[in-house]
Amino acid sequence: MLDTLGLISTSFGDWQGVPGGEHVELTDKPAGRHLSLQFKDDVLVGCNSVGWTDHVGVMRGLVEGQVKLGRWKDVLQRDPTLLMEAYLASAQGQGDWSGAQDERRR
Repeated sequence: MLDTLGLISTSFGDWQGVPGGEHVELTDKPAGRHLSLQFKDDVLVGCNSVGWTDHVGVMRGLVEGQVKLGRWKDVLQRDPTLLMEAYLASAQGQGDWSGAQDERRR
């Protein structure tokens, strides 16, 4: 996390993307905010944000945990602000845990 001229910025992982990967960006110029998510298959491999301080720990957890997002990747590509919901469903699996053999486990 970095504070530059009052703008809080964060970056995790391969924030610039990876070959063959996909990305989504959301910019809110009036609010001075930018959010960029980088994917490889259904894994969030990197992200960066400026002026977006909500759920920074979730961003880090998804990237560093190499969490398989499954259908949540498509949801995040439509609305990247749903990071918390994606984290709870994919990393925590609170609603549909199926045990140690869950397909989301590496």
